[in-house]
Amino acid sequence: MNIVVVNGTEQKGCTYAMKELFLSAMGGDCGVTEYNLPRDCPVFCSGCKMCFFRDISVCPHSRYTVPIWEGILAADLLVFTSPTYVFHVTAQMKALLDHYGTKWMAHSPEKPMFQKQALIITNAIGQGMGKTAKDIKDSLDFWGVARTYVIKKALFQPKWELVRDRTKADVKAKCERVAAKVKSQKRVTPRAKIKILFSVMKTAQAMIDKSERKAGRERTRDYIHWKENGWFDGKKPWTN
Repeated sequence: MNIVVVNGTEQKGCTYAMKELFLSAMGGDCGVTEYNLPRDCPVFCSGCKMCFFRDISVCPHSRYTVPIWEGILAADLLVFTSPTYVFHVTAQMKALLDHYGTKWMAHSPEKPMFQKQALIITNAIGQGMGKTAKDIKDSLDFWGVARTYVIKKALFQPKWELVRDRTKADVKAKCERVAAKVKSQKRVTPRAKIKILFSVMKTAQAMIDKSERKAGRERTRDYIHWKENGWFDGKKPWTN
């Protein structure tokens, strides 16, 4: 299994330790590629909208964003990690996800995403992990990722070496359970929420196109993308 990990911080702290426990549970026969933020994408989205008008290949930050996206597309399993910063994801993780808005189902989603699994790993000294996970999960859902798991834990300590052994054991058990679920999926198909989102977005694209054509404007890049994939003609991105 090919795994891509996107770490929301370069710190090798509690979140890093949780990620290592999960990778260990997955076994040594997996290929793992890791991206560490902000090192591998040290820039904020500038809002130029070139990715919406054309593609991420013309993004001013394509030297960073394109290799990471290509890695994501090639992976079987996506792992996104982020500690909880003031009840939310790290700024560097949010900055990366902002660059891929054009890949949301509301625009030009990529077919391979609908056959992938993903995992979000987060922790906090106290509260806020739900919002942190949601910050990432919003993108994963609208990219079309078939199945997403979450491992979160309030550790109540700023450093992994200070965390109680019982808490570490609980995290390890969670990692092993999720790893077992991931490995048990022989043929990954989207859960109901993803299929419903796809159906809603298909209807929206058709309505937008009708409005644009009525106004005498050209068809949008997004509509053309959907049409070329055959999604208006009954094809589904999660079927061959």
